[in-house]
Amino acid sequence: MLEIIKYNEQEYPYPSLLVLGCFDALHIGHAELIKKAKLQAKINGLDLGIMMFSNGKGGRQIYTLEEKLKLLEQFNVKFVLLIDYNEDFKKTSPEQFLSNVESKLNVKGYMSGRDFRFGEGAKGKSSTLKAYAEDDDNGVWYMPVKDITYVGEKVSTTLIKNCIDQEGNLVKAGALLGRNYSVTGIVVEGANRGKKVVGFPTVNMKYPSDKVEVKKGVYKVKCLAGDEEFIGIANYGGRPTFNENSTILEAHLDGFIGTLYGRAVTVEFIEYLRETQKFESVDELKAQLKLDLKRARLKV
Repeated sequence: MLEIIKYNEQEYPYPSLLVLGCFDALHIGHAELIKKAKLQAKINGLDLGIMMFSNGKGGRQIYTLEEKLKLLEQFNVKFVLLIDYNEDFKKTSPEQFLSNVESKLNVKGYMSGRDFRFGEGAKGKSSTLKAYAEDDDNGVWYMPVKDITYVGEKVSTTLIKNCIDQEGNLVKAGALLGRNYSVTGIVVEGANRGKKVVGFPTVNMKYPSDKVEVKKGVYKVKCLAGDEEFIGIANYGGRPTFNENSTILEAHLDGFIGTLYGRAVTVEFIEYLRETQKFESVDELKAQLKLDLKRARLKV
């Protein structure tokens, strides 16, 4: 079972390999680094640990901490070194950071991406770790891992966030993440016009306040409700045809019959279909939704 070790507070006595980084997206670059670290930990008989910030570096995140911990289960990670990204931590020098880590953890080796930066003013980098490991008095080794690229671009959290909230390119975001971007929320009661007025029953969710917002518009989605999975269409934004501008996530689950009020539903965004738009009549809206659903039923 994955153990949480709080930075500068709790100890982990077993010989370990610690992977340094932010890991705020756990994208394909992070996955490659962790896979290589897993192999090195096995070769050297070490427990594998991952550094992680409890709330990222502030603002909306691609994944919540709970989601990241669940994703880490597939890599046989033994523990997470959980750090609060606060003002005190930001003022910690690279040397003091390593000293703090090793005062509580039995670290035998470090790994990181080549672009990893740490310590006050981001002064610590791969070369800092290399020099530190080459000092025999420190008794650790260090291995950097080359950055991963996708179609000529370096894979990064910034790039992925831009795909999600600016471009609405969820196909590319999914490729960079290695999985569809998703949000989970509790179904709330809406205006009840989806089934009665439009003929497209929907589930309504408040978009999680801690997750990166998708660009407003209509999407092809996959919805997970308990053990059931449905393809569907979702609108994130207002309902201009009905003169409602408040932002909500509203999804139609193709083939679902019943109600989901009060239950958690996960919406995976697969593809951006179009902008939200105002229609002159309900019939025009209904005709467009039929086209959207037809497109969503097609494979990407």
